[in-house]
Amino acid sequence: MLKVVPMEAALIFKEDADSTALVSDLHLGLEKEMAARGFRIPSYSMRMMDRINGIAEKFGANRIIVLGDVKHSIGKVEDIDWNTIPWFFDTLLDVFSSVEVVPGNHDGGIKSLLPSRVRLHPSEGVVIGSREKVGVTHGHSWPSQDVISCGRMVIGHSHFRYEMRDRFGSRSKEAVWLFADYDVANLLRKAGSRSKAVRKGGELIVMPPFNNLVGGQAINSPEGFKFGPVLSSGCVDVKSADVFLLDGTRV
Repeated sequence: MLKVVPMEAALIFKEDADSTALVSDLHLGLEKEMAARGFRIPSYSMRMMDRINGIAEKFGANRIIVLGDVKHSIGKVEDIDWNTIPWFFDTLLDVFSSVEVVPGNHDGGIKSLLPSRVRLHPSEGVVIGSREKVGVTHGHSWPSQDVISCGRMVIGHSHFRYEMRDRFGSRSKEAVWLFADYDVANLLRKAGSRSKAVRKGGELIVMPPFNNLVGGQAINSPEGFKFGPVLSSGCVDVKSADVFLLDGTRV
């Protein structure tokens, strides 16, 4: 069973006695970039850890998988990464019996920052579950054949927002979930696989970023959905997609 955590950018996957929390786009170390722009904020990683603790307690989660963009810096490891990321994942290991990462496009050099007990998956993703299978990956690169074929796929990466305007012209952007159907066979073909799909249709879930401070792309703007190879493939029925705010409001 896969369910959205109310008011949070997180999913819970439950099978038998095991409960797995899924989050994406932590962007740890974002505070350094914001400070360079003149914004001084307390360590946001502590606030995110408190939220994850609350999710673990409420749903009895014993496993967590982070779907990429653990760190905010791209390409190189910053000094803030050496301080924040080992502490963050050591704390996760105190909360969960299993902590896993599927790396994203921001995660160059991430292996050197993670405690040895953290399991690092390939960037192509991994399939979880034995009866109800779910493929999870970051979304910046093509998923593996197994992830695409399982029929339910969860990605992050896009940071989708819904842009709202009031009658005075003021704009605001709210993080959203996106649920859409995809053509399994066509997506496999676009990804370069020669295997034939066992099933025809699948469900794609695009997660909001767990870090509320990161920017995002407005899906109700021109070309708003075209972000990453899966969503740009033409195999996802974005026109019929369901889009929800974190509070469950359908937009």
